[in-house]
Amino acid sequence: MGRWEEYREKHLRRLREAMERGEVDPPVIPLLELVNSVPDLVTTSSCSGRIVLLGTSKEEDKASSFFHRKWHRPVMFEEVVEGYQDFGGDVLWFKFDPLILHVAARTLRAGYLLVRGARAAGIKVTGIQVISPWKVHVEVRGIDHMAVPLYWDGEPLVEEDYLRSLVHIANRKMVKNQRRLERLYEEWYKLFNDV
Repeated sequence: MGRWEEYREKHLRRLREAMERGEVDPPVIPLLELVNSVPDLVTTSSCSGRIVLLGTSKEEDKASSFFHRKWHRPVMFEEVVEGYQDFGGDVLWFKFDPLILHVAARTLRAGYLLVRGARAAGIKVTGIQVISPWKVHVEVRGIDHMAVPLYWDGEPLVEEDYLRSLVHIANRKMVKNQRRLERLYEEWYKLFNDV
C-alpha cells in the first residue's frame, strides 16, 4: 500500500469511527460519502454548518471555550432561551458558523475539480491550501457568519425581543447554508461522475 492509500485509509477509518460514535452531523454525511467514493479524494474534517451557544472565559482562549448548546439545523427560539437562561459562566456567544469542509486530493487535477465545483455552487471561499508532492489540501468554507455576545463578565446583555431577532437571522442563514450544501453535492456529483 502506497503513501496516499495509507493516508486515505487512516482518514476513512477515523470518519467511520466518528460516525459510529454519532459525532458527524447528519446533514453533511451524503456529501462526505460522495467525496470519499472517489479514489483520489478523502475528507479530513467537516461541519455542515451550526448554530451554537459558545461559552468561554473573559480571555476567550480556546482551552476555556465549550459548546453550551449546538444545533446543525434551524433552532426553536425556546431552545435558545433555555440555554441562555441556564448559562452560569463568564462569556456566552450566540453564533452561526457556515459549512466547512477539508478534503485531501491525490492529484492537482482532482483538487482543481473540487474548487471548480464549489465555486459553481456559489461557495467562493474555496481554494487549495497546501500542495505537497503526493497530495493537495482543499478548504471549502461558507461565508455567512454571525457572532453576538449574550453574556459578558457573567452579566446578560440582551433582551428577549433582540434574542428572538437573532434566532430568526441565524435560522435564515442556516437555510441558505443548507441550500449551498445541496448545491455543492449536485456540482460535485456532476463533476466526479464525468471523471
